[in-house]
Amino acid sequence: MPSPDDMDPKALQALLTKYQNGDATDEERAQVEAWYDALDGEAEPPLSASEKQAFVNQHWQEVAAQIRQTPTRSWQLTLFYQLTAAAVLVLSIGLGWYFLMNRSPEPVSDQVAAQTGQSKLVAKTNESRKPLRIALSDGSVITLKPGSQVQYPEQFAENRREVRLVGEGFFEVTKNPKRPFLVYANGLVTKVLGTSFTIVAHAGKPTAEVVVRTGRVAVYRQADQPATTSDMVLTPNEKATFYRAESRIVKSLADHPVVIRPQAIKTHFVFDNTPVARVFKELDEVYGVTISFDADALVNCTLTANLAHQSLPDQLNMICLSIGATYQTSGTNIQISGRGCP
Repeated sequence: MPSPDDMDPKALQALLTKYQNGDATDEERAQVEAWYDALDGEAEPPLSASEKQAFVNQHWQEVAAQIRQTPTRSWQLTLFYQLTAAAVLVLSIGLGWYFLMNRSPEPVSDQVAAQTGQSKLVAKTNESRKPLRIALSDGSVITLKPGSQVQYPEQFAENRREVRLVGEGFFEVTKNPKRPFLVYANGLVTKVLGTSFTIVAHAGKPTAEVVVRTGRVAVYRQADQPATTSDMVLTPNEKATFYRAESRIVKSLADHPVVIRPQAIKTHFVFDNTPVARVFKELDEVYGVTISFDADALVNCTLTANLAHQSLPDQLNMICLSIGATYQTSGTNIQISGRGCP
């Protein structure tokens, strides 16, 4: 495989984009990191693989801009000088502080700050074994899982709030209709005004997921920007899965639905000879899901059970076992099937 110095502009830009998106092969990743090491020289201590990933994520757009402006006929002559100049500029304004923070005893190993317009861009990686809570300038909070990375401006713009995630994070977004909150993760964009949700988007993985806990969010492919009215909208306990290879998004029920309306729990999941139609209605209200069943077939079915402290799947299994029924999930709908009760 040719080195970056020998590649044409479009090929190198494509390579850097694949590296930044986590789609590069092991050979391509080694190629980019070897090029970075050549630029870095011996001026600073060597970077780990995660640190190199953060660097490329942070600055690949500036390098790509230089690539697009370079005439093809003078490519091999000028590429080295342009990339070296870009690297030296980045190193001078950001990596000195980066190395200092990276060697600090704090659990957050990366805290990169590079001047971007009116605000600084901050990048953090959670290398501890516990979730890391990060407070943003607008009052929103990100709980970052171990091994995950996030990038965000020190101060958000007046008209939008943008964050980039690699890994897994739980977002609690402060409501502000005038400043949409957008999370870019593994080719998927999540757009919200104010809600809480989880994103799972590990680099190099074939899928990215968004699971909503409260509020409503819209999701769309990053390639579709700007977003249109055809965005997929998720409500609590719904999940969107983005399949990168097929470039499609599928909506389904969350793997582990949570109680989102505790005020709707009147019996605390303790039922005594209760018609199952009423039981299913209460589960609808508590979890915000849709449970479909044949009311006529199940009209004589009742339930006496304590369903407290159980997950929704376990609750459904217990109900179905008691009335001789089964259930299956199709998309975000739960369908109950049974012959009924005598």
